[in-house]
Formats: sequence, C-alpha cells, structure tokens
Amino acid sequence: MSKRKMIGLLMCILLLGSVLAAGCPAPQAEVAVEVPQEVVAGLGRDPVGARGAHPYLTRIVERLVFSDFEMNPQPGLAKSWEVSENGMTWTLYLREGVKFHDGTAFNAEAVRFNLERLIEKTPMRFGSIESIAIIDDYTIKVRHNKIFAPFIRTLTGVSIFTSDSFDAEGRVIKSIGTGPFKQVEWIDDDRLVMDRNEDYWGGMPKLERITLKFIPEPTTRMMALETGEIDMIIDTGGILPEHVATLEANPDIEVITSPIVTPHYLTFNNNKTPFDDVRVRRAVMYAIDRGSIIQYAMEGYGIPSKSVMPHVFVDWVHPHLPYEFNNPAKARELLQAAGWVDTDGDDVLDRDGQEFRVTFLLAAGLVGRWPYATIAEIVQAQLREVGIIVDIQTVDTGLWRDMQRKGEAHMTIRPFAGRDISHRTRLHEWFHSEGRVNNPHGQFYYNPRVDELTEKLLRTVNEKEARTISFEIQEIVAEEVPMLPIYDEIMINAVRTNIRGYKPHPRFIVNWEDIYVVAP
Repeated sequence: MSKRKMIGLLMCILLLGSVLAAGCPAPQAEVAVEVPQEVVAGLGRDPVGARGAHPYLTRIVERLVFSDFEMNPQPGLAKSWEVSENGMTWTLYLREGVKFHDGTAFNAEAVRFNLERLIEKTPMRFGSIESIAIIDDYTIKVRHNKIFAPFIRTLTGVSIFTSDSFDAEGRVIKSIGTGPFKQVEWIDDDRLVMDRNEDYWGGMPKLERITLKFIPEPTTRMMALETGEIDMIIDTGGILPEHVATLEANPDIEVITSPIVTPHYLTFNNNKTPFDDVRVRRAVMYAIDRGSIIQYAMEGYGIPSKSVMPHVFVDWVHPHLPYEFNNPAKARELLQAAGWVDTDGDDVLDRDGQEFRVTFLLAAGLVGRWPYATIAEIVQAQLREVGIIVDIQTVDTGLWRDMQRKGEAHMTIRPFAGRDISHRTRLHEWFHSEGRVNNPHGQFYYNPRVDELTEKLLRTVNEKEARTISFEIQEIVAEEVPMLPIYDEIMINAVRTNIRGYKPHPRFIVNWEDIYVVAP
C-alpha cells in the first residue's frame, strides 16, 4: 500500500471515530447530590421529662456503662472497672479527654456528683454504699458495706450530667451531657432539637441536626410519616400493630421490627379485695386467653411471656413455670372456692351481697403507644364469661400513677423495661415488699420468702447460684400471681427509605451517630 493510501485510510478511520463519538457520548461520572443531614423523628412520649433528656432516645447524656445487643455491660464513660477480692469495693477507670457540651471536663468529680445525686433520691439504688472516693481525675472507688453483685449493671442506668444542668432544688433545667448530640431547644410536650457535638469523643456523627417531635396520637404519628412531615418513628410503642399494613404498603417507607427488653404485665392490687386472694388472681389467669390478645390486639407482634423475666435474659428465664391460660372451667372452680358464686342467676358472681366488679385502670399516655384499650376490652369480655364485671377507666397518666400509689386501682396493664439491665434488681424492685416498683406502682405484694430471696440475690456473686435463687423467686411468683406476664414486645418502628443506618437496639438505644440521609 502506498504512503498516500495509508494516510487516506487513517483519515477515514479518524473521521468514523468522530462520527461514532458524536452519536454515542461517553458516560458521565455520577454526580453526588448533597443532602442536608437533618432528620425529624416522631415518638409517642416527650423525649425530655423530669429527669432530663431521655438518654437512650436522645443520646445527649451518656452512661458510665452501656448495654450491647446481647444485653451485656460494656465500657461507656467508664472505660474499665475491677472489683476487690471481697466483692465490696469497685474501682472505675474513666475515659480521658471527654468534655461536656459546655466545655467543662468529664472527670471523677462529675461521676461522684451524679452518683450522690441519685443515691439521695433512691438510697439503696446501688446497694449499701459506705463511701465514694476520688483517687485521681479519672479513677474513682465505690466502697459498699456489704456485697452488691449487680453494681456494674446498675451503672447502665446512670446518666452523667454536669452540675449546671440542675437548679437549686435538683430539677433539670437543661440537659448538658457528653453525647454525640447536644440540646439546642426544648419545648415541653412538643419537640426537642439537637445539634451535632463537633467535639464528640466517639467520632464525628453524620447527622448535623435532629428534631424529636412528640406526637401522642398514634394515627397522627403514622400520617406524619406518610406525608413526610417526619422521617422516622422510633422508640418502644412507636407504631401500633394495626398500622403496620398501611405503612408496609407505602413504597417510600420501611417498617422495622425488633424484639426488645420491654415486657407487658397485667398487674393486680394484691392488698385490695378481690385480688388479695391468690385463688382469684389465678382464676383471672385461667380465664384469660393470652393467645387471642397477641393475635388480635398485637396482630402477632408480641412474644408470649414465659416468666416475669423478659425473654432477652435467656439464661435467667425459668423454662418451666405453672402459667396456664384459657381454661375457664378451672377459673370457675377457683372462684367458687374463694366464695364467689352466682346466687341470683344473672351470670354475675357475688359474695356477701357484693357483685364481683373491678376497675381496669388505663393510662392515657400508654394507650397512645400500645393497644392497651383493645387488650382491656378482650380481658373484659373473657372475664365476663366467668362472671366478673370489668369496668375500663382511662385517666391521665399522672392520675394513673397517683391512683395506684394510693391503692385505688384493682388492676392495670403496663410496660416495664427497667432503668438498668440487671435481672437481679428487676426481681427485687417488683417483688420485694419494699421494692422500688412494688408498692409505688400499686401492687402491694408481700411474701417473706421472696423478700429473703431477692435480698440474697443481690449479694450472690456466683452466677450459677444467683440463677438458682432467681428461678426459685420466679416459681413462687408464678404460683402466687401478684402480676400476670402477658407478652414481651416486638418493637415496631419505621423510616422513610432515604434514611439509612438505623439499627434498633433491644434497649431501644438509638444509634444516631450511624444514621444519615440520602437523596429520595
């Protein structure tokens, strides 16, 4: 081929390449769209209460010790700890270089302040403490008068504030903590606004601003998510089971479910007729069909409770307890043995001229988060089948607490996640005659053997021995039924599909530092 022909051929190839290039433009690199890293989350309770910002929901204040996904204690603001050979002294080694949101240093003095503040409110919360000594800025020793085995687990319930968070009477005026987000604005019963803590010791969160919006009415909460007014619904009791199908049908919304540590109990006033008689309490158990509660009220979003101990504490749940439901014949036998009979043929039991009529008290604030109204109606119908009249009364949550404390309620239903992750303190709080929950929550249960065992449980270091004691307590309360475990919660939350990184925790601790927003 001549030189001239070669040149001509090359020119044709170049021209052809230009034509093809013009007709088929090269792919362009994907352009990243910057999205404001802000979210609005709705929940069924005010994220700030009398004790300050809720530590799990807001992460404004942090704990010395936190619970992992297996509900085991892990280092938080306390990076490590050790206990003396006699089990009486705990040494806490604190994380260094941590600052509160106001710039003051987190140190041993701050820890002592918070421990003493909580001990003043609840003297035996951390056991019988002899002294709290500061060794240096980042080391503190807590000495007990007697062994308190669950001490480290109780620290999962200790929020660390600066002293400037409180007024002269000890009320929280602003939550100032060490967490990944800090309080910017709080409007009571409306919203909490938080901004990113640019100096967070745990690394830089992706989100810049979070607004937690209190929406007490569950349907309104759901509709706010559907319209995009909010980006997430979080927290235990965030979404009612009856709303799941509607949300799942929306392509812009992802429903997230997760078993959590919150059990739901039907509790009795054990000091008030008719529930001061164990036969009557057991009769109520037999009369109730718990399966229908979980099927119809919970729409399957509940785990039947095996014990008063939540299922997440796997090794501590007694595997064989005498809870038996849906046996109306047994219920009638026990009620008759207790002197309750239908003397006038109206299908209502009576005794000594008084008909068997009780009040099922509900808290308005809880009805907005769980299907308690439906549950109460199911219980009402099932007890009516054995001759018991149940009057359902819904009152303001504050009045609900007050009526229980005064012993004015017969029965109620409540959740109980507990303030820390200690299975030992849980049993003491609910069933010891001076337990923190027992009397103030209107249960008024007393069994001297249970008092003895729950006290012993707090002193027993050996885990195997402690589990044996725990099982005996569970056996006794299953026989005497001071409360009736109904179901352990499967938490229902939801996010719009442009929200990424949310991972529900069994203790409903929100992992705000991992969450981010992408373009819709």
